[in-house]
Amino acid sequence: MPSPAKLCERAMSIDYALGSAVTLSIFIYLVYALIRPERF
Repeated sequence: MPSPAKLCERAMSIDYALGSAVTLSIFIYLVYALIRPERF
């Protein structure tokens, strides 16, 4: 059975991956809206 510290590290890496994906998608959306404002 993994130690609680390992489970916490894994949960934090999932949080970082999820946060990075959301941040990247918002950044791409904003850049697209900046390049093509007539669509929004």
